[in-house]
Amino acid sequence: MLCCINCFNDIHIKDIIAANKKRGTCDFCHSKDVFVIDIDQSSDFLNCIMELIQIYEESNDGNGKYICDALCNDWNIFSVDKMDKSSVRKLIEEICTFELGNTDVLSKKMIIPQLYDKDYLSEYGVVRGLSWKDFSNHIKNVNRFHSDFNSIEFASCLTALIKKYKKGEFFYRARIADNEIGFKTNEMKAPPKHKSTAGRVNPEGMPVLYLSLDDNTVLYEIRANMYDFVSIGKFVAKKDLRIVDLSGFESISPFVYDGGIERFAINFRIFQEISMEIAKPLRRNDSPLEYLPTQFIAEFIKRENYDGVEYKSTISREGRNIALFDENLVECLDVQTVEITDINYATCSTD
Repeated sequence: MLCCINCFNDIHIKDIIAANKKRGTCDFCHSKDVFVIDIDQSSDFLNCIMELIQIYEESNDGNGKYICDALCNDWNIFSVDKMDKSSVRKLIEEICTFELGNTDVLSKKMIIPQLYDKDYLSEYGVVRGLSWKDFSNHIKNVNRFHSDFNSIEFASCLTALIKKYKKGEFFYRARIADNEIGFKTNEMKAPPKHKSTAGRVNPEGMPVLYLSLDDNTVLYEIRANMYDFVSIGKFVAKKDLRIVDLSGFESISPFVYDGGIERFAINFRIFQEISMEIAKPLRRNDSPLEYLPTQFIAEFIKRENYDGVEYKSTISREGRNIALFDENLVECLDVQTVEITDINYATCSTD
């Protein structure tokens, strides 16, 4: 049977299917004229799925899940928005039938034993077995300078998140101005240390340069109001930049993770929560202490000699932001000052 590139979210598996260079109709999600692969003819593809299934063990302690539910809900492997669970189950059944000769594994409740092994969590967990919430609370309320953060494990995952920007690429920053004259190019960089307030990436007094990848996102980020004058600076990279894309945690493939699938499994949810945390906007009444956990992560990345971090904008749906640790890595070429004449608002449920 044929499965296709649309059945999966995992980048590594999608690459395997694309490299097969065969097009056809998928037997599972029914996409037409897409890259497909014969389940029983690709050892690389089968090895990935079976390697994932085989980290599970049968459980009778109440923590177990059926393997189909586990693979759908706890990983970002299958494209469950394009396939319903019955289609995923059918795909897994076909793989198990070909590889194991039966589908007995699908009828058993399973666990990943390392998730319940305190010694394993302590040695290989990024936050030593704590939840991200508990780790964050410890930094904010107990000890912000010394923690159980596993720097070795976290450093090893950063190599999969590196995004390179070439010398000459453009970025943007906006500032609200007092009038239509706006700011000059030399006034568009990071604020001086004595005026630098705490942000999601920087502690107070340690400025970084917050930029966006497009000139529309910056207007959302500064929360410009009607009739505000806004200066938008266009920056150019003076050298090649190595940026850690923290939103990339969502797309790391467990099949290429340096530490192996088991170590990826115990850290996957933490990785996702770090990605969401650094993109979360600070509400008007929140304390700057809320930024301490992401400042901690950013300072670690800075210590590893990366040039900055990238994260999603939660205010502009498609927007991307970059925080550069050294403002001298870019140069402001030009500034355009505009007046805000229209604002669109939307509401969302808090349920």
